Amino acid sequence: MWTPKTEAPSSISVAPDDPDGRYSITDLTGFIADPDQFYDFAYRDTLRAMVAAVIETESPLRTDILCQRVARAHGWLRTGGKIRERIDMHLRDYDRTQESSGEFIWKIGAVADFHPYRPPHGDEARRAIPDIPLAEISAVVRANPDLLEEPDPARELARMLGVERLAAGSRARLDKAIARGRGDGASVSIAPSMPDVE
Repeated sequence: MWTPKTEAPSSISVAPDDPDGRYSITDLTGFIADPDQFYDFAYRDTLRAMVAAVIETESPLRTDILCQRVARAHGWLRTGGKIRERIDMHLRDYDRTQESSGEFIWKIGAVADFHPYRPPHGDEARRAIPDIPLAEISAVVRANPDLLEEPDPARELARMLGVERLAAGSRARLDKAIARGRGDGASVSIAPSMPDVE
């Protein structure tokens, strides 16, 4: 069982564009969420505003996590295909990257190979390694070059991110971030946006 820390080690730089440099969950309670109107044309502005709020607060973040946030605001525990399809309609203008753990949504023009790491604002904002964009993990590697001299850089990187037990899939992701951080990995590419639906 992994136990992420909520404090950022002093050797990790945090995102300057966030008020406190920490990853926070978007508070959507200010919206009047109406599950009965979710699929109505007239409700599209509310959905668009919810999507924009999540992206403003949490991006880059995985698309499925964004969809979960909006679904939970409507009281749904599951995020089925129809719900996701409705939310995806409002993601056309945002940048995307495809990673091993899924698609990440970014603010327009913000995609980069390196993005300052955002430690969790609290326990509820903890992110598993697959939920952290490679750009953030790679930035930790780049900011801590001595990490590469460790016998097991991936394990040390996991500890820096607050993860004690490292699963095989997470290790592969960290290895990829380490390669990018040292300059061996490929640059990030923007995934094509969804085609317009008429």
